[in-house]
Amino acid sequence: MTRKEIAKILSAQISEDYLVGTPVNRQKSSDWSKSIKCKRGNELAALVNVFKLNRDTILENHFEAATSGDGNELSRILTLHSSSLLAFLCFSHISNTNPIRILDTDYVEPMFEVKNDVIDSSLGKPSNIDVMLLNEDRTKVLFLESKFTEYLDGGRAYLSPKRYQPFFNALFKLSNGLSGFKACFIDNGYCLNEGPRTSRYLGGIKQAFSHLLGIATGPAEVQSNPNKVYTRQILEDAEEITFASIIFNCNQKKFDSYSRLYDSVFRNEAIIKKAIGEVVPQSKTIAKLKIHSELLTYQDIFKEYELPEIIRAFYASVSESFLGL
Repeated sequence: MTRKEIAKILSAQISEDYLVGTPVNRQKSSDWSKSIKCKRGNELAALVNVFKLNRDTILENHFEAATSGDGNELSRILTLHSSSLLAFLCFSHISNTNPIRILDTDYVEPMFEVKNDVIDSSLGKPSNIDVMLLNEDRTKVLFLESKFTEYLDGGRAYLSPKRYQPFFNALFKLSNGLSGFKACFIDNGYCLNEGPRTSRYLGGIKQAFSHLLGIATGPAEVQSNPNKVYTRQILEDAEEITFASIIFNCNQKKFDSYSRLYDSVFRNEAIIKKAIGEVVPQSKTIAKLKIHSELLTYQDIFKEYELPEIIRAFYASVSESFLGL
């Protein structure tokens, strides 16, 4: 399925009365992407109404955090095929009474869009990790980058050379290249690329490296109100810190392709951590950082998890395996 096909299927699950074309700019809306309609300031109320969510202080805090990133999350979380909405609807149900088991650990506390500085706070905006999970005694921390339809398209992934070039120079020197792509200037822009033409999805690779550098650097000074409990102390006290990516498998061919690429890159954990250490030498996190190189899937992780049926059915419309059958 393509992104447009997925958007069409999802929009068919919701009454047209609740939908509008996703804004492209102030004057134009998409002719294929649909978003939940609401007045500004009523975004959570609209989601609660459409997905029959139980609104309480906890959900309100999760929503505030989930829309606090630097990527226009307040708008994205209303878009039906967005990874922001997917992550919020699925992970916001986690609690002590409804834990989720991932990689042999039960997690009971979710946080959304936690901010980590990347190498140095003076170099630019922090990285915003989609989801962070903590186990009951906070000895284990799991950072998750979430994807829904993003990986269906490929292309170059542009980066700030001032911030990232020293890291990628170190990484490629240590690894002698990674899976056929490189980091260099093309058309006056510094990017991950495969030469003049880039067909594979490198955006997720770029983001994963940004998040890993952020985890090694540590929490940004400014967090959203619900995330102010996320401090350097959480990382220092943790015995194990894991980074992984979770993907909604909505196109088997594209998923397999990205899965092979992702695994081929991030299985090189020792080399990646050594390169990170060259640009963040003061880090106390790298030693206990684990990089999970196999993509997690929403279908597997939430297969037996207690989700509201309306949410499960909504996403099962584009992947029957999300029903958990």
